This record gives sequence, structure tokens and C-alpha cells, in this order.
Amino acid sequence: MGFLRFFRRRRAEELADIEAEITDFGEALARFQFVPRGEEADGAVLADFQRALDAYDRAKRDFVGDRDREDAADVLRALDDGRYALACAVARSEGRALPERRLPCFFDPRHGPSTAEVDWAPPGGAARTVPVCAADAVRIREGQPPITTGSTPQPAAAPAPRLAPRPGPAAPASGGPGRTSAGPTPKWLLYKEWPPDTPDTRRAGGSGTREVELLRTDSAEPVLLVLRMFRDGAGQAYLDGAAGRRALIERRVERVVTPVPADGARRVRVRVESSGSWRLWLQSPDRVRVVERSLQATGSYVFRYEGGPGELLFSHQGGGPFAVEALGEDLSSTARLLSGKGTSEVQGVLPGPGLYHVQSYSPWQLYLIPAMAPAS
Repeated sequence: MGFLRFFRRRRAEELADIEAEITDFGEALARFQFVPRGEEADGAVLADFQRALDAYDRAKRDFVGDRDREDAADVLRALDDGRYALACAVARSEGRALPERRLPCFFDPRHGPSTAEVDWAPPGGAARTVPVCAADAVRIREGQPPITTGSTPQPAAAPAPRLAPRPGPAAPASGGPGRTSAGPTPKWLLYKEWPPDTPDTRRAGGSGTREVELLRTDSAEPVLLVLRMFRDGAGQAYLDGAAGRRALIERRVERVVTPVPADGARRVRVRVESSGSWRLWLQSPDRVRVVERSLQATGSYVFRYEGGPGELLFSHQGGGPFAVEALGEDLSSTARLLSGKGTSEVQGVLPGPGLYHVQSYSPWQLYLIPAMAPAS
């Protein structure tokens, strides 16, 4: 269980660092003192400060439900925007020129924007050029370590699980279903929000109890039903289908991703019973995340794998049952690869390319390990 503890600890440390950044930025906003300089100048200062406040509120709001640093990419962008807006407000209020928009200090964004680039190498790693704040630039050039404030540079790659990975086929080229060429993973690929082009007929949101009807493109369209239950409440949800009503949620959970194969009905009917707010939408199976080697999440999940057959290692943390199933392109289950209950590690056979459905209410990690290619 060593690698499981490592991932859990690393994820907790990443989230604690980001939460500390949010807190520090809030304190910086509270320290700002507005000194009137004239009507026109004052308006610009207040506009900058309002942008900083908006970014702070956005960071706090988007941080809710985040599970790791990748998940919180939008929070980090909001903090960067807010820090720059605050720096502009300070400069205007002091009658100085506006600062240049620069990347934050590599060693800790709380150090402020970078002022220089220096060559730096992590212990045992290769040297690279990184943007740093003025204080860290002096320390690095003098051979000292950077200032320590709680955050650390981007962590090194996670150690391999006990089941040693073996060489497999080359990673597929980018541009396939669910892929992005660069930048942070879109939040809709993480099932945090619906895709931006989702029509009103395929999404709904609200609070409390409500009967919802969502529309497929046609009755032969298989879809993923995604439900987000936010932390201000809990409840139940039920899917009405040809076989009757079945529960989507059996305990408190923040997200459910359920395959809904075509059953001849264009309408997908869901009843949500919640003490708080929620969002619900239909997502096409060709718009899911492509996973190459590993994935960690909490709750049910559907992803695509494009590599060769091999082995699947699944580590589950917490109570309740879990399972991993292979899905056909019509989203019907074609095989159960593994299952279990409670905190455990289970190994299964990885059939190869296709869609996979993780069924769980708890945190988990999986590793996809293609078989070694035969010697030519």
C-alpha cells in the first residue's frame, strides 16, 4: 500500500498548498490601503482592486470539490489574474507605472511575479531555466536554496506501483476523442462542468427536489449521464428507464457518471432529491478523457484507453463496493474486469482499446499496464 499512501499524501499536500495560496492572497487584499489621488485615477485603482476581489472569489468558488493540482488549474489561473490586478491597483495608488505581466515565481506563486530567469536543477535532476522572484534570484545565484514558505516546485513523477510496468506501444498521437493538444485539462473532461456547447435541452441545474427530462440527439444515441452534487447538500437521484427506476446515488457523493445505452427513448428522465445545489447533463461518449497510464479520482468515472492489452491494477480506498467494467461503443457493459469492496488492491486483465467504467463511491487510483511487445 506504499504507493497508495504516497498518492494520497501528495494530493493532500498539493491541495493544502493551493488553499494556503488562496488564504495568503485574501490577506494581501485585506492589507491593501486605498488612498484617494483624484477622480480619474481613483476609478482605475478601484477597477483593478475589484478585478482582484472577483478573482479571489472565483478561486474560492472553483476550489470547492477539487481533488488534485490538475483539477485546480482554474484556481491557479484565477489567483495569477488576481495577483496581477492587485499589483496594478497598488502601482496606480502609488503613482507608479503599471507592472509588466509576468509568470509567478516558479518556487512559490506567493512570492509574487517573477523578475528574472535563472538556471536551476532539482536534486538529482537536469538543469532548467525557471522564472523566479527577485529574492530567489539572489539566493539561487549565491548557491542557496529558494525561500521556503510551504509550497514546493512541481513534484517529481510518482513512483511506480509494486506491479512493475512493462514496455508497451508508443503513446497515441494527440487530437483523438477527449484529447487536448496543450494546456490544462478542460473541466468538462474531468466531469466538473458540462461542455461549453451543451444545449439547454441536455443540461439542468438547481437545488432541492426536481424531476428532469434531458433530450438525446435521437433515440439511438448512447450517452453519459453526469450528476454533480455540491457540498452544500446531499441527497438521492434516480434514473427512469425501460427496466424501471434505479438509484444513481446510494450514499453521500459529489459526482456520478452513468452510462445510459440507447433504449429507444429519446428522453432521459431523472429525479433529483437534494438538500443543496446540483448540476445534471448528458455528455457524448466520444468526449471523455483519454487515459494512457494512470488515473486517480473519487466516485464513478468513464474514460477511454487507446493502448494495447495488458494488466489493470486498481487501488481502492474507503468503504463500499467497487468494480471496473469494459463498455461497448453503445455504452453497454461487455465485461467486468475486476470488483471488490472496501480498501483493497485488485488486479485484472486489460482487454485493450475502448471505454471503461469505474463504479465506486470512494477515492481510487488505477494503473493501465500494456503487455510487453513480443521480440521481432
